[in-house]
Amino acid sequence: GHSLLAVRLIARIREQLGRELTIKQLFDQPSIKALADELSRQETTPARPSIISHGPNSRAPLSFSQQRLWFIDQLQSGVSTNYNLPMVLRLHGPFEPGCAEQALSYMIARHEILRTVYHYDGQEVEQVIQAEAAFTIERIDLQGLSAQAQQAACEEAIERTVSQAFDLSCDIPIRATWVALSPQQGVLIFNMHHIASDGWSMGVLAEEFSQLYRQACAGEPLMLAPLDIQYGDYARWQRTYLQGPVLDTQLNYWLAHLAEVPPVHGLALDRPRGQQASEGALFSQSLDSELAEQLRGLCQRLAITPFMLLHGILSLVLARHSGSHDIVVGTPVANRLQAQLAPLIGFFVNTLVLRVNTAGHTDIQSYLAHIKDV
Repeated sequence: GHSLLAVRLIARIREQLGRELTIKQLFDQPSIKALADELSRQETTPARPSIISHGPNSRAPLSFSQQRLWFIDQLQSGVSTNYNLPMVLRLHGPFEPGCAEQALSYMIARHEILRTVYHYDGQEVEQVIQAEAAFTIERIDLQGLSAQAQQAACEEAIERTVSQAFDLSCDIPIRATWVALSPQQGVLIFNMHHIASDGWSMGVLAEEFSQLYRQACAGEPLMLAPLDIQYGDYARWQRTYLQGPVLDTQLNYWLAHLAEVPPVHGLALDRPRGQQASEGALFSQSLDSELAEQLRGLCQRLAITPFMLLHGILSLVLARHSGSHDIVVGTPVANRLQAQLAPLIGFFVNTLVLRVNTAGHTDIQSYLAHIKDV
């Protein structure tokens, strides 16, 4: 199983059949027939309402995720770069910055969120969607430098671009820089603010940009399938949907699920715990193909995803080194539960708290069944 594909399937089932299905219900069905039987039992379960387009927006409320991020940005005086989302591409072959500008300008006109700023009147903050936004790609020409000087200047340009803060009150949330290294080679730098983007959105950005850039270079009209809704429509829907009994149900679930949750992990540290900081380290480990295939086979036999298996393993490691059986791990989720949201650029991702009890399991099967239920 693949949880991201599962989310897409659930969204399509909701769109086509008007039925609600959880990821657990999906993974619990071993065949198409079993899934159909489960859906037949869900006939009376009301599907969440569709998101309605309000036409071209000029103002919209913030989504809950945006509100949280805007508040953090204000606490940090609007100068933090912690929520910049850079993407750096090294390109080989001729590149036309003018065509790239056309492509990105089309995308900014297409996605309201890419020409949105945020206005605070002293009581409420709202999205202000500009009717249009001028956009240019910064151009840096390093072709006349030596290889060593070129590399240093390119690294400096990347660092300067990705570390430049956005002023959410007046800056559109996307920038681009082209660093020319030779007629056949260069570096294209995108930088977006998280309040208008997430990991999924960066994939949408890359896919749409590639298609539009090819059209521009070929002299063709720039054209993509129209969007049914905009991010502002989603924010309005969320504010309307997540209230009353729906909100109470979710709040009660999380209050119960996180009752008496450990405030910090119990891992032994090699130095005194300091203040929270955004700097961290990354450790990567590759698995050989034979072991990876064995793990995939185990996942298939137990009807779990590779993520579930690795999450279970990590929880056991943390339990062993912390002396605690109550293990809490956070993980990002796409949070695009409606098919309408798939083609949008915007801030949808959410952080999910996974709480595992590593004690009391008689064998690995029962433990991984617990992981699957988390």
